[in-house]
Amino acid sequence: MPLKTLKELVAEAKEIVGDISPDELIDAGDSVILLDVRDESDYEEEHLPNAVSLPRGYIELDIDEITTDENAHIVTYCGGGTRATLSAQTLRNMGYENVSVLTGGFRGWKTEGLETEKADV
Repeated sequence: MPLKTLKELVAEAKEIVGDISPDELIDAGDSVILLDVRDESDYEEEHLPNAVSLPRGYIELDIDEITTDENAHIVTYCGGGTRATLSAQTLRNMGYENVSVLTGGFRGWKTEGLETEKADV
């Protein structure tokens, strides 16, 4: 089997995971579990309201501490979408059925001037 590029891996992942716009995420309110899959230091610096920090490298290890509901609507985001898309695919592979990626990621959210928070350190 030939090696795949990151671009190819992300394209494959996008075929099986949904996406959600910032407006749709705001409308969904507390009905979603919002996962910030960036590094912990990025989360602490600034993140979306109600987001839980779960860096991409810890998805498989720690998702069950956040939810074991296979039907929960989980939304992942990172800076621009690559890590979030790969994380969402991992969650789908683990059996979570309702996983979406935030369109535009954190940078897109900020560009739209939407509210963010800083971690309580």
